Amino acid sequence: MKNILFLGDSIRMSYQPVVKEKLEGRANVYGPAENGRWSGYTLNTLRFWLPQLPTPDIVHWNNGLWDMGDDYHEGRHFYPPELYEETCRRMFKILRQLAKNPDLPIIAATTTPVHNRKSSDTPLYNEILCRVAQENGAYINDLYTAIDADKDAYIGPDHIHLTKAGVEVAANLVVAAIEKLL
Repeated sequence: MKNILFLGDSIRMSYQPVVKEKLEGRANVYGPAENGRWSGYTLNTLRFWLPQLPTPDIVHWNNGLWDMGDDYHEGRHFYPPELYEETCRRMFKILRQLAKNPDLPIIAATTTPVHNRKSSDTPLYNEILCRVAQENGAYINDLYTAIDADKDAYIGPDHIHLTKAGVEVAANLVVAAIEKLL
């Protein structure tokens, strides 16, 4: 069975157990117990996580919500778009280096939408991710479009995290993306 490494923020943490259940007997699904927070945090922490985890055959990765947040109310993104782009480029390179596999299949999942925020740069960050993923021969899993189709049903009262129905939608998309590589 192939080893599927999951990386990302709390959205990843919500659908990973459902994906693990859906792929039981067909793939080993695992990821760090820790929230990957923003892209730079995930990138930096890979060096600590990967030696403790099985060598991945496939990686499914998403970061973005923390990156575009304005956590300190400064009127700016926590990780500006140009820094997010640089970090995405490094993620593909470093993941393949640390896994010792230059052809490691990486599935980059788009960031899910937020609900009821005055503005959101999720489409901008997703465009960056998709462009960089394509340049690096990675696969794209469009979670954004599916969740955006019914934000009222799929995004919870905190306006960020997925409801049970949203987790199910995301998990089904993740399973479908992984099954293509099994």
